[in-house]
Amino acid sequence: MMTLQEARELYLKSDCSYFEMCTRYYSDYIEYRQLELPKEQEDCWKNEKIQMLYKEIRKTGDFRLFGRMYEIAREFRDYDNLRIMLEALKRIKHPLKPRQRIIVVETILGRKSIKARSGLIYWAIDNGQKASAILLMDQALELLYITEKVDSDMEKSIRKQRRVCKNIISDLNLNFTKKYLKHYYNF
Repeated sequence: MMTLQEARELYLKSDCSYFEMCTRYYSDYIEYRQLELPKEQEDCWKNEKIQMLYKEIRKTGDFRLFGRMYEIAREFRDYDNLRIMLEALKRIKHPLKPRQRIIVVETILGRKSIKARSGLIYWAIDNGQKASAILLMDQALELLYITEKVDSDMEKSIRKQRRVCKNIISDLNLNFTKKYLKHYYNF
């Protein structure tokens, strides 16, 4: 029988994801599920994992940790975790390659349709943090300002994310003027 400490280690090692746990550690997953742990316990471990990832981002600046952290924290969609995510975003080491920039932008803007209100920017708005949403949009625009030569597929991704930015700016009334966007981000 799995102990609580073993369950915690497995949950954290699996990035707090049943899917990850099931696909990578199937027999352990079966034992874990038999424990029937309360959601409150798992939420506690999720918060612990968020803090662990944040500390690691502060050390390494690895953009991939930011995406992993978001996948765990998005379930909470509360102000405290939003604040941690904003701090983590500041700690990402630059320069990033174009594909890496797009990955971070997708975390900020959301990977789903705008109607789904996914991404950090909607999380900020839903918590009454319009100023944070404006800062997030500014960061997304900055990341999309790519001056180096890219292939046609990357150029399509950049154009798509710029369109998403324009739509979100309009949808959320984020007060970016067309002059500002054209001058700074060549929109």
